[in-house]
Amino acid sequence: MCTLAVMRGFCAAYPLVIAANRDEFYVRPTAPPTLLDDVPGVVAGRDLEAGGTWLGCRYDSRPLIAGLLNRRAPGGSGRSSSGELSRGMLCLNALRSSSLEDAVEGVRRAELERYGPFNLLLADTRGALVIQNADGPRISELGGGLSLLTNLDVNDPRCPRLASAVPAFRALSDRIKNEVPVEYIVEDCRAVLSSHDNSLDPADVSPLSRLCVHTDVYGTRSATVIIVARDERVRYFHTSGPPCRTSFEEVPISAVRTPRV
Repeated sequence: MCTLAVMRGFCAAYPLVIAANRDEFYVRPTAPPTLLDDVPGVVAGRDLEAGGTWLGCRYDSRPLIAGLLNRRAPGGSGRSSSGELSRGMLCLNALRSSSLEDAVEGVRRAELERYGPFNLLLADTRGALVIQNADGPRISELGGGLSLLTNLDVNDPRCPRLASAVPAFRALSDRIKNEVPVEYIVEDCRAVLSSHDNSLDPADVSPLSRLCVHTDVYGTRSATVIIVARDERVRYFHTSGPPCRTSFEEVPISAVRTPRV
């Protein structure tokens, strides 16, 4: 995944909203989000090449969201090295945890030097953080409000995508404060994630500087919106195509939640 927005605490009705685009090579085999048989209580997409996921949610108790973004190679702007182990499996294993604290501890115990550079978001309705693995691991706590991730640091002003995304997501956050229906939030997220603008440098013609990416071999493969309600029930929306061309559909989550006390 290459662009991920975290919106926390904008209103009591929807304390946590996640919106994300996944950019990937078109030839890499992928399964859309579904309830995972091998990880009960989790809905996530699946990378069919390495077996992991780029984004998913544990929904059977207190919701736990994990999202993975590959980082740029340290000291340069080229493609990130993949590492010895799959970063997507690190994200999937985090979703096996029963709490945010357990997920963080599991990542800390992993041999992170065996993975390529990454940003790993872990979030629930009470807290959120990003574990960054580039030039050594470090953890950044996310406060309430809007946080944006790409392949650099959290809210990194050097990223041309964020120059366009920040004002658009701030306007969307204002809408969330008014507790508009979920369907409105999803369509507003789709409008932002569909952007082909570059307000940081309009003269930059690179398609990789846009939120919604289109090239001959690589681009925005899918988009996801996850909304966690006040009662901690999860609604999961996905489009298996670029959001500028395809509409979101809700992924059915039929299991009965047992609220945690």
